[in-house]
Amino acid sequence: MFQYMTFLPRLSLKKIWNFILIEISFIVSGIVKKPVVWGVPYTITIEPTILCDLKCPQCHTGAGMIIRQNKSIDYEHYRSIINEMKLTTICLILYFQGEPFLHEKIFDMIRFAATSNIFTVTSTNGQHLIGRNPEMIIQSGLDRLIISIDGADQSTYEKYRRGGTLKKLLDGARQLSDLKKKSSSVKPEIIFQFLIFRYNEKQVKDIKRLGKINGTDKIWIKTAQIITPDDGVDLIPQNPGYSRYEIDGRSSLRLKGKLKNRCHRLWRTMVITTDGFVVPCCFDKNANYKLGNLKEQSVLEIWKNQEYMNFRKKILKNRQEINICNNCTEGVKVYI
Repeated sequence: MFQYMTFLPRLSLKKIWNFILIEISFIVSGIVKKPVVWGVPYTITIEPTILCDLKCPQCHTGAGMIIRQNKSIDYEHYRSIINEMKLTTICLILYFQGEPFLHEKIFDMIRFAATSNIFTVTSTNGQHLIGRNPEMIIQSGLDRLIISIDGADQSTYEKYRRGGTLKKLLDGARQLSDLKKKSSSVKPEIIFQFLIFRYNEKQVKDIKRLGKINGTDKIWIKTAQIITPDDGVDLIPQNPGYSRYEIDGRSSLRLKGKLKNRCHRLWRTMVITTDGFVVPCCFDKNANYKLGNLKEQSVLEIWKNQEYMNFRKKILKNRQEINICNNCTEGVKVYI
């Protein structure tokens, strides 16, 4: 019901036609084995900030592995990107690295996308859902809020969300849910997202219970990404259905399934960093594969430029040669 009430009204004939063009061009590219691109991205990811107040060990930001210099996106530049893409963009993913609610204009950013008729999603570590923020979230027009909760008690929760407080997260989620009901709002859809590791895999039922009593709309159980696969074996759940990896030998991991020479992300989504660089996808955490900069070129100029087309060509030819693809979940089951 939520999707019908909030997602479908965001569509237009132009957006639907662009969606069809992109999907057809992706299929054709796979058949002819060379990049064919009709249309422009119908999903965009924009990174509000790379700052975060937690130290999650399997996160590039939390582990101190992000070396990019520009900490937060300029608000006026953000507006210019939305204005350029709003007629064809169906969904905005307003997070990449960092904690979005640390951007001083995050509510303005959400509101501007929502009033531009774009389905808007953001994700949070749950430490900023107190005070006036729940009211601001509802007033902003946010469509979906993903709250990362990776433990059903404080001792388990803080093994990954280092520096975080589970009670603060739960209080904030409940306050937001109560305010939604009070204001008769269907938005935002509130989702608890639970990353499964070996130390918390027995808590799935507990997380579902916490979600229910704290007013969430959905629970997403997600397999964890391991950024250090050579020493991450101890983190892999004992239940193989809870992991996106297989144990390769005694001390390393490999993704389940075969890495196919295709990637839907390269046709449907544009990922934009705080400093305006366009990168292939959300697995390029440090923008090692820059495809252009929106401060210097338009979306269309970058989307079909030589760098982008060459990267797509490499994907179609031999994806294993690209470093960021070797820990990618394209074609691998992520949500359980």
